[in-house]
Amino acid sequence: MGSLKLTSVSSSTIILALEPVFIVIGAFFFYKEKTSAAAISGMVVAIAGAVLIGLGDIGVSRDNLLGDLLSVLGTLAVSVHMLIGQKMVARVPSFVYSFVVFLSAAVVFAIYNAAAGVSFTAYPGRDWGIFLLLAVVPTVFGHLLFNWLLQYVPASTISMSILGEPVGASLLAFLILGEAITLFQLAGGLLAIAGLIVFLNAGKFKTRPKNDIPVEPAHPAP
Repeated sequence: MGSLKLTSVSSSTIILALEPVFIVIGAFFFYKEKTSAAAISGMVVAIAGAVLIGLGDIGVSRDNLLGDLLSVLGTLAVSVHMLIGQKMVARVPSFVYSFVVFLSAAVVFAIYNAAAGVSFTAYPGRDWGIFLLLAVVPTVFGHLLFNWLLQYVPASTISMSILGEPVGASLLAFLILGEAITLFQLAGGLLAIAGLIVFLNAGKFKTRPKNDIPVEPAHPAP
């Protein structure tokens, strides 16, 4: 989030497309998960599509290099979070894991805001409405859902969904804000969708072994 003060949304979105790459590499080194050549090819195509979407209005200067670096670090942090989550949800229910993650984040940011003198309440009603939307839409239907899915599919598969974000953002901007879809965005969107299809059809979209999925304890019959 802090990187957006220093770099463009397009740059940040493109860098975010590196998340599946970080996760595939991490899963190979830490979990010995192998990704087929066909799946990697699909990933490359999808990432190329995400990059193409942002190329239309990206700007590169010394002023936004720090923002780009922060975006890379943020993407790396999310990748580590996903890899840890893949292991944790095999031991505890995903909703318990999500609760601990969200509570930890709340405590850390509360301490940070208090130390930095950031107000907890001095915001207009519109901002509180945006806070509520952020809590419900990307958190409940994003992070919470992803953590639940980690019980059934690998983190690398879930991370590929991030490559659909530029496509969805372009469509929403067209429908809600009336922004035109450029040829770069159209071509990039088609590439991203094609890459996702290739990745999923390459056999990476598979359920995790049953012994990796938490099972509720059986209750004896009365």
